[in-house]
Amino acid sequence: MVHALTSTLLTLSVSTASPPPAPEPRPLPEVSHFERTPCNDEVAKDERIDCGVLVVPENRSKAGTRMIRLPVMIFRSRAEKPAAEPLLFMPGGPGVSAVDNQRSGKSLSILDERDFIFLEPRGGKHSRPSLECPEVNALTAEVAAGRLRGQKFVEAMVSAARNCRATLTASGVDLDGYTTDATAHDIEDLRKALGYAKWNLYGLSYSTRLMLAVMRLHPAGIQSVILDSVFPPDVVFDEFGSTNLLRALNVVFDGCAADRACGTAYPRLRAQFAQLVSSADARPIRLGLDAAATGERPVEVRGAQVADAIYLGLHRRDTIPLLPRIISQAATGQPEELAALVKDNQGASRMTWGLRMSVTCAEENPFENGARVAAQLSPAMGLGGIDERTVPTEVCRVWNVASAPAGVKEPVRSDIPTLIYAGEFDPDTPPEWGQQLLETLPHAVFVELRGFSHGASFNPCGREITKAFLRDPTSTLPTACALKLRGADFSLSAQPGQNP
Repeated sequence: MVHALTSTLLTLSVSTASPPPAPEPRPLPEVSHFERTPCNDEVAKDERIDCGVLVVPENRSKAGTRMIRLPVMIFRSRAEKPAAEPLLFMPGGPGVSAVDNQRSGKSLSILDERDFIFLEPRGGKHSRPSLECPEVNALTAEVAAGRLRGQKFVEAMVSAARNCRATLTASGVDLDGYTTDATAHDIEDLRKALGYAKWNLYGLSYSTRLMLAVMRLHPAGIQSVILDSVFPPDVVFDEFGSTNLLRALNVVFDGCAADRACGTAYPRLRAQFAQLVSSADARPIRLGLDAAATGERPVEVRGAQVADAIYLGLHRRDTIPLLPRIISQAATGQPEELAALVKDNQGASRMTWGLRMSVTCAEENPFENGARVAAQLSPAMGLGGIDERTVPTEVCRVWNVASAPAGVKEPVRSDIPTLIYAGEFDPDTPPEWGQQLLETLPHAVFVELRGFSHGASFNPCGREITKAFLRDPTSTLPTACALKLRGADFSLSAQPGQNP
C-alpha cells in the first residue's frame, strides 16, 4: 500500500511541474436517432406517408459497437385531429419484414383515428445490415417438396448456417446483437426519437413476445398493448410444434363430427387422416406436381407433406370448413384438392433466416428439453414425422451466439391495459397460450374468435374491437361481434361445388 501511494504522489508532483500536451479531441459516441428519408417510388404519392430510418447501436452491451439502420414507415392519420398516441405494429417470425410491400394505408382503418407506424426489426430484410441467408431459404424449398428430410435435412441446414454465418461475420455483423430485448430497446428509442410521450403497441405471433419484452423493459412509454396469436416468453416452441398442429386438427375433426351433414358424410375422418398419412409414408402420393408444374424436380408427397398441406389449410379461414372433404377425398384416391394445397406450399421460405437463428438460438434452444423436442418429430404423433422446429439444435451449435439470460423466459407481469386475440383453429399458437397471460396481466382482456386462425384480429370484428380498445383501453369492449361468430361451417364439406 505504501508503494502504491508514493507512486501516485510522485505522478501528481510531476504533473504539476510539467503539464502534458492536451489530448486530441475524440468524436462523441453516436446515439440512437431518427433520420427522415424519401419513401421508395412504389409508395402511394397521394397519401401522407413519412419514411425514415432509426439508427441504433448493433450491440448495446459492447463499447465501440457500430450503428445499424432500421427502416421506419409512418402512415399519417386521415382524421382532422388525430389521437396523440399512435399505434406501432410489428410482425411475426422472428424473421418477417415489417415494411416489405407496405405501399398504401387505404386499407388501414386505424388511420381514421391515429397514426400507424411500422418498424423493420433489426436484422430484417430491409435493415442494414440484413441477416439474409439465401443458402437456408433454398433448403426450405427442398423440404417443402419432400426431397430433403430427416438427418440429411439437419446436415444440410448445419452446412448452410455455417456458410451464412461466415459471410455475415466477415462483413462485420455481430450476431449477438440480434435479440428480442435488443429490438425492444429499438422500439423505445424510436418512441423517444419521434417525440411521443406514450404510444400503443401491436404485436403478431413472435412479436407478441417482443411487445411483452417492451412492457418489461420500458413500461412508462406504453399506453396500451394488443397481442394477437400469443407466443409467451416462458414457452419453448419446439417442444410443442406438432402438438399444436394436432390440437387444431382435432378441433376440425370434432367440429365435423358435431355437424350433422359433415359427420354423416365423413364418419371416419380421424381414421382417414391417419390412413392418408401412413399410406403416403409407405408410398408417396402421385399428385402430378412434376417438374413442369414446379420448375424443379418432382414433389415427393409423403406423410409430412400431407400434414404440411393441411397445416397451410388451417391458416385459411375459407379452407378450414372444407378440410374434412379434402382429407376424405385424398384418402379415397381423389387427391385433387389436396394437390392444390401441396402446390401452394411449394417454394422457398421468405424468412430472414439469420435473424431467425440469432433470436431462436439465444432465447429458445438453450432452454429446451431435448426429449420433448425429439418427441415432436416422432412418427408416433401421426403427422409423418413433420419437423416443425424453429431451428434445430445442431444448427444453433454452429450459429454460435451467446445464450440469453434466464430472465427472458420469465412471465411478464404488468398493469398495462392489454387486449389479447386468439384464433380457434390456430395451429401455431393455441388459444391457451393467450389465456395464460391473464395470470400475470391483471388488466388484460382475452378474445377468442371462432372460425379464425393465426392472426385472428385481422377481420371486421377484430378491427371494431381494436379501435374501441385504443380509444379507451379501460372501457368495456364491444365483443358482441365475436360472441355472434358461428365459427367454421363444416356442412360445406358435404356440399358439392365448394372450392378451397
